[in-house]
Amino acid sequence: MAWLDLILASRLFGWLFGDMHGRDEREDATPARVVASAFAIAVLSGCGGGGGGGGGGGPIATLPAPTHQNPQPEQPIKPPPVCSVWLEGDSILHGSTFGAGRLTEPPAAAIKRMRPMYTVTDRSQPGAYVNLRMPGFLTELLDARFIVIEFGINDGGNGFDYKEPLRAMVQRAKGLGRTPVVTGLSRVRGAPPWRDAYDDLARQVAAEEGAIFADWGAAAFDPADMADDVHPGQAYSTRLVEQLVRALDKAAPECNA
Repeated sequence: MAWLDLILASRLFGWLFGDMHGRDEREDATPARVVASAFAIAVLSGCGGGGGGGGGGGPIATLPAPTHQNPQPEQPIKPPPVCSVWLEGDSILHGSTFGAGRLTEPPAAAIKRMRPMYTVTDRSQPGAYVNLRMPGFLTELLDARFIVIEFGINDGGNGFDYKEPLRAMVQRAKGLGRTPVVTGLSRVRGAPPWRDAYDDLARQVAAEEGAIFADWGAAAFDPADMADDVHPGQAYSTRLVEQLVRALDKAAPECNA
């Protein structure tokens, strides 16, 4: 601060704080000198003296008063939806036929096409039935949200025990915190009586256990769309998958994208 140095070096400073022309300041305590001393002290005080370092020569700026705004709460990060499905069933869910091999778009591929968000695990197997699959199924970890269980054609056609083994599979899925989906039976040519009887058993188990019932029997059926007497052709198979996907959409609309 050059102007402060000038004051300190001036005769005025010496006159105010020291002797003036060899005279002791106590001998010259006139009112003018008292006023001048007060002025000099005020000037020095205004410089913010007492601190080390090189401060600026201007006035000290004051900080603006803080504004008390209500902070907006952070929005929680929404986790991505869990869209996964595990398929258990026979040749109908596998998309197989007696003579033409596997369909061009089997049910697992159709689900993925219709609902791309889904991860699909296909454990269906031609010729399977509940009592054949149940022992291995009860040891599966079933790492999917929805467990689709489609059996009954081979069970009903051969008169196999069906209701309680199906119930055991549904309970296994529930015990692991999964959502079981029972499809019911698809239609076959000739409308054999066992088809409706076994479909009713599937419906009962689903209702009693709180599982989703996809009701494959409600899908539009035309015998001309069959690959053979038992297995759906592509058009009917696709309608069965659409019926299943509608049931999934009701349970998980967030996966419909």
